[in-house]
Amino acid sequence: MIEQTYANFLTKQKKIWLEKKSKGKEPSADLIQEANERYTKDNWMHKAIKQARFAITTHTSTFTHPDAKSSCFFYQAPIQNNGFLSTNNVQYQQTFDVFGNAATDSFVKEIYLFLIEPIQDQSIWEHVKNESSEFKKLTASLSLKSDEVKSALSKLMIDPENAKTHPLLKQVYFPINNDYHLLSLLTPSVVTTELLNRLNKIRFNDITKEARTFKKENKFHPFGFDEIFNLTEIALGGSKPQNVSVLNSQNAGRAYLLSSCPPALEKRSVRLPNSDFFTQCLYRKNHQNSFIQLHQFMQLDINNINIRNAIDNILQFVIDEVLLQGLKIRETYPSAWSTKEHYASLPKIQRIWLDDIHADLRENDTQWRTQLSIDIARWITRSYEKAVAESYDLGSAELLEIQNLVEKSLQKAREFF
Repeated sequence: MIEQTYANFLTKQKKIWLEKKSKGKEPSADLIQEANERYTKDNWMHKAIKQARFAITTHTSTFTHPDAKSSCFFYQAPIQNNGFLSTNNVQYQQTFDVFGNAATDSFVKEIYLFLIEPIQDQSIWEHVKNESSEFKKLTASLSLKSDEVKSALSKLMIDPENAKTHPLLKQVYFPINNDYHLLSLLTPSVVTTELLNRLNKIRFNDITKEARTFKKENKFHPFGFDEIFNLTEIALGGSKPQNVSVLNSQNAGRAYLLSSCPPALEKRSVRLPNSDFFTQCLYRKNHQNSFIQLHQFMQLDINNINIRNAIDNILQFVIDEVLLQGLKIRETYPSAWSTKEHYASLPKIQRIWLDDIHADLRENDTQWRTQLSIDIARWITRSYEKAVAESYDLGSAELLEIQNLVEKSLQKAREFF
C-alpha cells in the first residue's frame, strides 16, 4: 500500500516540477530526462535521507531578519472557518513553510509532503515512526534499512534541540503577575501567503479584469469589481527572496499589509444647543452654495415665473435643511433633555420645537410656529448677507415672504411639529 502511494506521490511531484521548470512551455527532452532521473524511487529516497532536517514551520524568523536563526515553530489546529484569516483556516497548500534557503529547501518541502501523505487513517509518517510492515517492505524494495531511513526522516519531524530565540528578533517582555515573560515575535508566513493569494484573487480575477476594461471604456458591466484600498506591498529578502523561506520565494518576496490605522471619526453631526439653536447647530458655510445661487438669481434683470420659482426653490431647500436639523435633534436625544439645568438658557420656543416632551403643545398651539418661522427667516436673511460679499439688503417684505414659506413648511409636514 505504501509502495503504491509512494509511486503516485513521485508521479505527482514530477509533474509539478516539470511545470515549474518549463514555465508553461512544452518541456524539453533534457528536462524530461532530468525529471525522470530525479523522481525514480531510489534516487528520490536516497536524496531524502541525506537532506531531511528540521525545517518545517508556520512562523518564520527570517521574515524579521534573514540572519535570525531561531527554532522552527509549527502551529497546527483544527480548521475553523470563523470569518477571520488565521493559521487554523488557511488553505491546505499553505499550511506550512520551510525555514531557510528555498533554493535547496524546496526538496525538504517535498519530503514533508510525502510524510504527511495519508494512507487510510494514518499518514506515512505514522508508518515510518512505528516501522510498520508496509514501511519495511518499501525500504527493502529500495535496498535500504528501515531503522536508518526512520532515523534520517525523523530529523525533519522531530526537533532534536530545545526551542531557542535569536537577538535579531523583535522581543516583547509581557507582564505576568510580578514577573515578565519574554516573547519573540514571529511572522506567520502561512497567513501572509494566504492573504496575498486572497487579495490577488479579488483584484486580478478574470471578471475583475474585464470589469476594469469596461470601466475604462465607459461601458456597463453586470458584476462590477471590488477594490481594496490602503494596501501596502512590502518586499522581503531583497534580490534573494529564496533566502527567507520557500513560501517567500514562491511569492517573489512580496507580501501585503492591510491598514491598521485607527478610524478617522467625524465630529458628532447632531449636537444639543444650550443657549441658541441657530448659532450652535447651524453652520452658514454648509449653505454657502445655496446663498450664492440665490444671489445670482436675484441679480438677474428678469422678473418672470421661472426666476421667482427658482428663488423660492432655493429658499425652500435651505428651510428644509434647517427643519431637518431640528428633527435630527428630536430623534437623537430622549424626551425631556431640555429640562436639565444645563439648557436653562435655551429660548422657550426652541425647547418646544426641539424636545419631544412638548409634543402636545406643538400639536395644539400655533403661536410657537409663528415665532419659530420668524426666527428661521431672520437666520436665513442674516446668513445670506454674511455669505455673499455684495449681498442685497433684505427688508421686511423679503423677511415676511421667507417667514410665510417656513410656516407653510411646518403646516404641511407634521413630522416637523
